[in-house]
Amino acid sequence: MYSWRKLREKLFTCLIIALSVLAIAPVLHIILTVFVNGFAVIAKAGTSFFTDLPPTPLSKDVGGIAPSIAGTLLMTAISLPIAVTLGLFAAILTAEFPSNPLSLAVDAIAKPLASIPTIAVSMIVYTLVVVPMKSFSALAGAVALAVIALPYTYTYFSTALRSVPSVYREAAFAIAMSRWGAVVRVLIPVARKALTTGVLMTVARVMGETAALLFTAGRFRTGVSFSPTAPADAIPLLIFDYILSPYAVWHQVAWGATALLLLAYLMVFLATKLIVKEVRL
Repeated sequence: MYSWRKLREKLFTCLIIALSVLAIAPVLHIILTVFVNGFAVIAKAGTSFFTDLPPTPLSKDVGGIAPSIAGTLLMTAISLPIAVTLGLFAAILTAEFPSNPLSLAVDAIAKPLASIPTIAVSMIVYTLVVVPMKSFSALAGAVALAVIALPYTYTYFSTALRSVPSVYREAAFAIAMSRWGAVVRVLIPVARKALTTGVLMTVARVMGETAALLFTAGRFRTGVSFSPTAPADAIPLLIFDYILSPYAVWHQVAWGATALLLLAYLMVFLATKLIVKEVRL
């Protein structure tokens, strides 16, 4: 009887391992395929892949994606403070005043806002920002990215603040701290690791978004611009356009850009695991 129980335990363990491998095999296959094809292109182009302009359709050289890299960094740098600031204040509001009508409204709106199609957000920002400015711009793209990232940022921050045990808040009030002082000096420091996770996840969210930029950024690929009011490009937008094109050299550029973007994603998740060890994603 004992041997049969041990055998069943080993069989069950083998089954779990096999199913786990089967579950992650497609993801590993995708990552491996992207890296093999993408880094071959990057190795062929060398450092010029990060500094040169994209090639023409009939070019024999791979060229580079410098405008897309610059645009991605610029729009991320603009949208991240907007999403983080608004998300943090909204999370503080709902965590400290959960019964307030405004808190209830924010909490009720956040979830549906996360389900809005990102291309619809792009069209709304086009109407509200691009049309009045009479030009596509990095600012318009950043606004669209901030709107899309805000519900996710708020959810991470709200969960982090609400997970802080009430004993910390009570201890702060016991030493005559104001509510705002308790939030700034006690609650946020206690929840800093979970808040860091929210920031990193916001970076990943805005860095890989495509549809929000279709009618906002402008696809500027003839130069490198760091002006918020000028048209810009982004790595996901370049991948979307080039992979649908009939030109082989653009397909190569798309593979290289995909590998670079995927590597950035993996670095963000690795940083999250290293910095925020207690937080499970």
